[in-house]
Amino acid sequence: MNKIHENDTQQFVNQWVLNTIREQYADDIALVISHSLWRMDPTPPAFSYFVPITDKGRRFAQTFILEGIGFDIWGIEWQRLERFASLEEQNLSCLADGEIMYARTPEDAQRFRDLQSRLQKNLSDPVQQRARSLEAFQQARQLYLNLLFSSGSDVKMAANYISYFLDRALCFAQGRCFKGTHSALRLEELRQMGGLPQNYAELSAALVAETDEPCLKQLCHRLIAITSAALSCPDAAPSPEHNFQDLADWYGELSYTWLRIRHYAALGDVSGCCYWGSFLQKELNDVCEDFNLPKMELMSHFDPQNLPAFAAHADKLEQQMRQAIQSGGGHIREYPTREDFLHEV
Repeated sequence: MNKIHENDTQQFVNQWVLNTIREQYADDIALVISHSLWRMDPTPPAFSYFVPITDKGRRFAQTFILEGIGFDIWGIEWQRLERFASLEEQNLSCLADGEIMYARTPEDAQRFRDLQSRLQKNLSDPVQQRARSLEAFQQARQLYLNLLFSSGSDVKMAANYISYFLDRALCFAQGRCFKGTHSALRLEELRQMGGLPQNYAELSAALVAETDEPCLKQLCHRLIAITSAALSCPDAAPSPEHNFQDLADWYGELSYTWLRIRHYAALGDVSGCCYWGSFLQKELNDVCEDFNLPKMELMSHFDPQNLPAFAAHADKLEQQMRQAIQSGGGHIREYPTREDFLHEV
């Protein structure tokens, strides 16, 4: 496609959209937004979407091919733009980098700019950053589980989506949203943010070029591991929204599991240690993620030939958890004697 030809066609469609809305939908469409970043040539302004406010306005949506170029005249409701501002949608750049081509009223234009400001505020909020980053990471992990049982075209497709969600997780951790779409553009943005873990870019580039199914699965596993380590943030201070009394209460409930592990280790019961160790590992994974704590590795130390050492490592993690609770301001309700208990309660 000749770039000049494409640009001329795009400008024709831009003008047709604006003229049609002014003449036929003046009371039905609030805004026309330009967003050119995802086009092959992002230089000229390009119509992206409109904001309908009536059923008539919604019916303006249509698709067509003009001079060999496909166009999607689509609408985004105010309610969906609110979700963009709350980081609940995928392609946040549609709002973050959108430019007003037409506004029904100054109030409509201001409402759009207010949503853009709210989006940026949410991106800069550490609580939102962490939540959205982990959400994207979990989506990548779920895709990886599906990938393990995939074959054919689904493997390459899933690998690319895993790469996308891992990039997205790292991007959210930097308080940003992507402007670009494909992998090379995303990696360049992450470089500029300073948000690339070591070897991440090389593995991502290798994933794009790889076609062998076992190698693709292995690359995805390595990228997930690197991203997991980067997002664990062991030096990060506890976020202010965390109520460490909840963690203290969780520990009060789970402390019996540590007792179980010590008990079965003393008996030499491999099965008992393995079961309750796995149960505790799952619980540790959940609370460490919820409370922004470093991952606590328990089952990687499981040794059926040396259960006392496994129990000792579990004890070490228990002390780390107690310290985290106390540092966060939580109070562990424990009583050395029955008299202490009766006096307290």
